[in-house]
Amino acid sequence: MKNLFLLSAFLLFTSCNQKTETSKTEFAKPTTSEYVNISASDFNTTFTSPDSNTVILDVRTVREYEAGAIPNSVQLDFMSPDFKDEVSKLDPDKTYVVYCQSGRRSSAASKIMTQELGFKDVKNLEGGYSVWSKNN
Repeated sequence: MKNLFLLSAFLLFTSCNQKTETSKTEFAKPTTSEYVNISASDFNTTFTSPDSNTVILDVRTVREYEAGAIPNSVQLDFMSPDFKDEVSKLDPDKTYVVYCQSGRRSSAASKIMTQELGFKDVKNLEGGYSVWSKNN
């Protein structure tokens, strides 16, 4: 009888403890936003005259940027070892349109911004500067 009582108490205690851990895990899940891909024509329609809440972010090298860039853009080199530190200094509540030469680096940068750094509104320019410059 004493053994049955101890076994019942043990099972009750461990089953309650597991439920508590499960509920803590459910509430601890972080929420992340995703970036959106936009075409060069959508960019031209929406962002040719950016407002103060929009930043056009060029993530190419300084050399690429100096060879030609989208007007009013800000340059931060994605390949730089301090890229994350520099981007984390930006206002995460603004809208960011991110581009590189072809879209590969800007896609990776957009992912870091939304999933790791908590930026809320990030758009990746599909095809990057090479597609945009053909149309402008």
